[in-house]
Amino acid sequence: MSILINKLSHTFSQGTPFAKTVLREITLKLDAGSRIGIAGRSGSGKTTLIQHLNGLLRPTGGTISVNGLDASPRNLKELRRRVGMVFQQPEQQLFGETVFKEVAFGISGNGITDSETGRRVSDALHAVGLGEEILDRSPFSLSCGQKRRVAIAGVLVTEPEILVMDEPTAGLDPRGRREILDFISGVQRERGLTLIMVSHNMDDLARLCDRVVVLDGGAVAMDGKTREVFRDIVALERAGLKAPQISYLMMRLKKAIPELDDTVLTVEEARVELGRVWRMKQGETGRHDERDDHGEVFPRRFDYSQIGSENKNNPDSDFYDRGFSC
Repeated sequence: MSILINKLSHTFSQGTPFAKTVLREITLKLDAGSRIGIAGRSGSGKTTLIQHLNGLLRPTGGTISVNGLDASPRNLKELRRRVGMVFQQPEQQLFGETVFKEVAFGISGNGITDSETGRRVSDALHAVGLGEEILDRSPFSLSCGQKRRVAIAGVLVTEPEILVMDEPTAGLDPRGRREILDFISGVQRERGLTLIMVSHNMDDLARLCDRVVVLDGGAVAMDGKTREVFRDIVALERAGLKAPQISYLMMRLKKAIPELDDTVLTVEEARVELGRVWRMKQGETGRHDERDDHGEVFPRRFDYSQIGSENKNNPDSDFYDRGFSC
């Protein structure tokens, strides 16, 4: 099962003097269970594209099929059950009196029993890392990050097959960004969802997605595995984007350290790669943890703890230890 997009085009105000074509014959196959990032500069057509996936917009040209279901008016109800859409800064769209009512709204009026509704609400909250103790609280009393999680839980409660997210980390601080990305990754993996994430932040896409589609001027400019797309920095910059920040740093380091693999995409990968090269260099030049005239010295790779002497019996070792570690 997959999403099939065939020569999709969309023109706003078609047939009027104000007509504007935003999408131009886009053809894509998005495999079930995969993590796809949609990137592009502002106005490239990212949001317009994803709004076709659950029928919020209808194509002015081409077709869309979602897991075998045509995106036609007669299929809208089922289509929107299969495709859960989380808009940018969803916490601004909350309206329920309580967290329970907010999360349950997506399945209200569908003939679902109270017990089943309670189970689904509880499961959705747990999926986004929230507990049942907030069920009776007003969603407006929660923190920004919690509000966003509640909004996402309101989509997960419908048990969609596809989760579409538009800039899920917008407006969050670095810690909030990491938390949101981590639980999105966990939800996708545990529920076997197809994840489609729109973002202008290449670091977020590098961390979460295994495939990236780059739009430029309403057309597909790049499409491939994340590592391959981000390695073509010239093409990315031509589309008005930049590779993840760590990529530029590793490319500069490679000029001084030829053995370095500069294809890493995340800080975590860079740490592992730098550690590999460090150990390799130690093997070539000898380890610096042998006893000498100054006492015993220990390598302190990536140790940000307070530095102290390893040899308490030698007063000179503290000075040497600090100097070596720095």
